Amino acid sequence: MNLENFTNLQTWAIKQWGDAELGDNRRTDRAIAVGAAIAANPQASLPNIMEGWNEIRAAYRLFAEEDVTHTALIKPHTVATRDLAQNSPAKVVLFIQDTSELDYTQHRSVRGLGHIGDGKGRGIMLHSCLAVIPIPGNPQVLGLAGQIPWMRSNDNHDLNTEIVPELLRTQSEGEIWAEMVEFIGKAPAPETDLIWVSVGDRGSDIFSYVRRAKALSWQCLLRVTQNRVIQKADGTKGYLKAFARSLEPMALKTMVLRGRDGEPKRSVNLQVAWSALTIQAPAIGSERKQKPISGWCIHCWEPDGDLEWILFTTVPVSDAPDALMQLDWYATRWLIEEYHKCLKTGCAVEKRQLESASSLVTILGFFAIVAVRLLQLRTFSRSHPQIPAQQFVPKQMLKILVARLGLLSKDLTLGEFWIAIRPWRLRSAQSHV
Repeated sequence: MNLENFTNLQTWAIKQWGDAELGDNRRTDRAIAVGAAIAANPQASLPNIMEGWNEIRAAYRLFAEEDVTHTALIKPHTVATRDLAQNSPAKVVLFIQDTSELDYTQHRSVRGLGHIGDGKGRGIMLHSCLAVIPIPGNPQVLGLAGQIPWMRSNDNHDLNTEIVPELLRTQSEGEIWAEMVEFIGKAPAPETDLIWVSVGDRGSDIFSYVRRAKALSWQCLLRVTQNRVIQKADGTKGYLKAFARSLEPMALKTMVLRGRDGEPKRSVNLQVAWSALTIQAPAIGSERKQKPISGWCIHCWEPDGDLEWILFTTVPVSDAPDALMQLDWYATRWLIEEYHKCLKTGCAVEKRQLESASSLVTILGFFAIVAVRLLQLRTFSRSHPQIPAQQFVPKQMLKILVARLGLLSKDLTLGEFWIAIRPWRLRSAQSHV
């Protein structure tokens, strides 16, 4: 990891937005300045981020330019991330995908939002993909490989006319997993000994996604939700979930589960089993005539608890080390959840108050990349907890944290900084515009 990314914001910002094609070199220069300013104080309102009214007006003019889009702003970063993945000395790069909701229900004046949640909320759907090298105990985040903001249509069709057509999703929501893989592009050739693995939760258990990923030389690792018809290794037919649960334990694994929803982290002892199988194409729908897909199932469960994973993978599982390694790969999914937390908490994206959803998506082109930097800083702090935080954390961000939490000293280590910031949620009354 390049430490200059954390010690020199201007250099870092040039790398993120210096090659952005925004229709005018002056806009690119402005994007670099705005990006560096946001990274220095990502939780603040935009007027507090920018220095002076001239800078504030220049930033808003930039956001209003037709050529300044989310896609254009994140492109230099996503291209660089894919290059790092393509040339990685590691044998495996994980591409961890997930969808999150950006909730703007309370901002009633914002035009062009879609519905979220149970349909009563209003906001933006965001599908993100991180490229990660699965180093045991401290995975390395290469960067954001792709990001797709989109909208669900509203029940009130008059509201749909306010949504930017490019954001309104008309295809099946499940297709977005395959679209992300196709956006990133073809995986390295098999002879390179480097594999790209797309990792997804139960939302990614879609036959067409796996088929389309395999067509581009990708591998897939996903959590099963569909009880699909399978062909077992002995040639007999069955159902995936029932078959996985019928397998006798073949290995043991101890795993530390991260705390969530107020629960502390805990260590669990899991039993593990696996088998080769072939999943059959769906009996109905557009995929019904497709060829079956060969792979492996991995079943892990807590004998005296509720934890159970049934995974499907196209990466070969020959023995216990293979199965346990892929469980570790799947366990790195927490990174994409942490990334979205960095967006919502570290960058306060849901508190931004702009006139339209399209404007919110545009400024997401800055915050999406700043959130990657925050996540990388967090993973770096896990392996270097004793380094002084002021060497890597922006001074303004550190100053605000110390003041708001009433800390006695700003001489925090990186480890102490993340412990202090963990419970911090932005509940200030100030507007974020």
